[in-house]
Amino acid sequence: MYNEVMQKQILLYLQNCANNKTLSHAYSFIGARNIGRTELLKSFLIDFVPSQDLNHPDIRSISPEKSIISINKIRESRSWLAQTPISSDKKVLIINSANAMNTEAQNAFLKILEEPAKNTYIFLLINHKDQVLPTIYSRTVPFYFSGKPVIESENQDNSLIQNILKEDSSNQRMRVWLEAGVEKEHIQDWIESLIPVLRAELLKHHSKKLSKAIRILLDSLSRPISQNWQLVAEQSIISI
Repeated sequence: MYNEVMQKQILLYLQNCANNKTLSHAYSFIGARNIGRTELLKSFLIDFVPSQDLNHPDIRSISPEKSIISINKIRESRSWLAQTPISSDKKVLIINSANAMNTEAQNAFLKILEEPAKNTYIFLLINHKDQVLPTIYSRTVPFYFSGKPVIESENQDNSLIQNILKEDSSNQRMRVWLEAGVEKEHIQDWIESLIPVLRAELLKHHSKKLSKAIRILLDSLSRPISQNWQLVAEQSIISI
C-alpha cells in the first residue's frame, strides 16, 4: 500500500517538474526489479514524450548483454543523445540494471552527465545507490522504490546528530556524517532537525561555537533557494 502511494507521489512530482520545465537531466530509480520502476516510467513518458510505450524513436532503453553494459554501448548512447530528435522535442535514455556498467562504461557515462545534450533526459534503474560510482549517483536525482518509507525518521535523525556531537574532532564528525550517507534531497530536512538539538546543547554548555553554528544554519534556512545544503551541513558539522 505504501509503495503505491509513494509511486503516485513520484509520478506527480515528475509531471509537475515537466509542466514547470524544471525537470532534472538525470534520475536514479532505486529499488527491486519488480517494485514498479519501469511501469512508473512508462506512465510518465506517455505524456512527456509522448509515447504509449517505450518503443519510440526518441526513447532508447539499454540493458546488459551477457551481464555487462559495455563502454561501446554507452558511447553509442552518447552519440544518439547528441542527434536531433525524430518525432519529439526531446530524447530519453533509460539504462536498465545500470550497475552492469563496467568501470570503463561508468566513466564514459559520467561524461554524459557532465556535458548533457540539450533536451535530453536519463533514467538509471538500479537496486542500490552503491551499485554505481558516487560521482554518478551525486549527479542524479534519486527516487527510492520500496514497500516501506525510506525517509529517515526523526529518531534516526537525532541519533545521527548525537553521534556527530560525541566526536571531539572535526575530522571524526565528518567521518560520521559521510558514513551516514544522508541523501541530497533530505539534507535540508536534516539541518532543520539539527537546530533544536544544537539549541539544547547550547543551554547545557553555553558554547560560542554552537551559538555561531545555529546562527549560520538559521540564516541559510531563511534563504533556501540559493543554498548548497550539502555544503551548509558540512560547514556546520566542522564548526561545532
